[in-house]
Amino acid sequence: MLRSGIDTSATIIKPQYAEDPRLKVDKEVNPPPSTSYIPLGWDEDKNSNRKHYRKFFKDELENNRDIFPTESPFNSYKLKRG
Repeated sequence: MLRSGIDTSATIIKPQYAEDPRLKVDKEVNPPPSTSYIPLGWDEDKNSNRKHYRKFFKDELENNRDIFPTESPFNSYKLKRG
């Protein structure tokens, strides 16, 4: 991603398009890795601007110390089932 000029710290990434000379349509190029980003929406053409990729976090955002370096700013309660 760094070699292709994509900002790896970005939470949302817009797709890049290039014309396919054989099919004569706009085709998406250099998609971000599916292990880090989730595709959302769709584009009918390169000008639709609806499709984007959102960064995927495996845990709740409150537990991610890169986003929230201190304890969660939200009220949280331990719940017991039963």
